[in-house]
Amino acid sequence: MGKKMTSLSSQAFGLENKFPADAPLMDQCDLRIGEPKISPFPFDIFNSLHLHKNINTYYPSHGDPALREMIIKKYYEDQTIDNIGITHGTMGALDFIFRSALDRETEILIPDPGFPPYTRLAEFSGAKVKKYFLNLAFLSDTSINWDHVESLISDKTKLILINSPHNPTGKVLTEKDFICLQNLLNDHPHISFLLDEVYRELIYDDRTHFDFSPFIERGYIVGSFSKMYPLQGARIGWVLTSAGNLKKLSPYFNNATGAMSSFGQEIVKILLSREMSFRSNYKKAVIETRKILDKHHVDYINPEGAFFTFIKYDKSGSEVVDELAQMGVGVVPGSVFGDSGEHYIRASFAQPESILQKGFTLIAKHWNKLHPRTLH
Repeated sequence: MGKKMTSLSSQAFGLENKFPADAPLMDQCDLRIGEPKISPFPFDIFNSLHLHKNINTYYPSHGDPALREMIIKKYYEDQTIDNIGITHGTMGALDFIFRSALDRETEILIPDPGFPPYTRLAEFSGAKVKKYFLNLAFLSDTSINWDHVESLISDKTKLILINSPHNPTGKVLTEKDFICLQNLLNDHPHISFLLDEVYRELIYDDRTHFDFSPFIERGYIVGSFSKMYPLQGARIGWVLTSAGNLKKLSPYFNNATGAMSSFGQEIVKILLSREMSFRSNYKKAVIETRKILDKHHVDYINPEGAFFTFIKYDKSGSEVVDELAQMGVGVVPGSVFGDSGEHYIRASFAQPESILQKGFTLIAKHWNKLHPRTLH
C-alpha cells in the first residue's frame, strides 16, 4: 500500500501536488508557488501607517491619485493618471478587461504555455480562447511563433494577450517580437493587445523590457507589486490603457470592487518612495540555479526573466511531479500551462539559498537518473 499523502498548498490553481504525510516539513522543498521569497519585507512600514488619518476610509474607485501618479512616473512617463486604474492585483485587472472587451461573439489569443487563469478568466467572459505557440528553442530570434498567431486570427479576434517576462518559461520578448506586434496591430485594426508585465523588474543578462505604452490607444498593460516587491498579500495591481477604455472599465471599478484596499495602497506608496529594488537577489538566484542545472546537463529553458525554470523531461510532467514529491520536492506539471508543456515541470527559484540548493540539486539528480548520458 502506498504512503498516505497530504496537500500542502491550496493556492496552486486547483493542483493537487502532494508530499508524503510522514515527510518532515523541514525536509520539504516547495518550489511550486510564484511568491517572491527572497525579497525581505520591510516591516517597519507599519510603524507609520497610523499617521494617515483617513486610511480607514474608502479611497477613489480608480485608486489613490498619488499612487497612480507614482506608477506613471516610474514606468509610463508619457501617460497621465487618466490612463491608469488600481486593481486587485494583475488578476483583477485582467478580469475587468475581459469583462469589458469580450463576449460570446469574440475570440482571444493566449500563449501556450501560459498562466492558467488567463484561460479561465477569458472563459468567464464567454469568449472563445485560441492558444498560440511560443518559440521554446534556445536560439530563436522571437519568443512568439508569429506565423501561428497569424493563422489563428479571424474577424472575431478581439485581443492578443502577451506575457513578458513569461510565466512559466522565463522568456522575454525580443526586438523582433516588438516589431512583429506593431505589424500585427497595423495589419489587423480590429485587434487590441494586452501585455502582462508583472515580472518587468526581474530581467537578467542583457535582455531589455520593451515599453508598449506609446501604443496604449490600441491596448492594455497590466502589472502589480506582487512579484517585483514582497507585496503579494497587499493585492495591489494596475491597468494602463487609453482614457476611453478606462471609462469603459469604470462600471467594474465602481461596482465590482468599489474601492481597493487603502492600507495596501499606502504600503505600496511607502515602498515606492524608498526606491527599493530586489533585482540583485534574483540575479544571484538565477545564476545559482543555472549553475546547478548546467553542472548536471539538465535540459531546461534558460530563464531570461521572472523567477521560474521550465525543465524538459522525456516523460509526462505529471508523473515527474509525483516522483519528485516522494523525494520532498514540490514542482508544477507543465501541462497545467497548456498542451505544449506536457513534458515539462516548472520550479520557482525565488527561494532561500538552502532551499534553492537542495531542491534544484534533487531535481537535477532525478533528471539524470531518467536521462542517463551516453559517454563516447
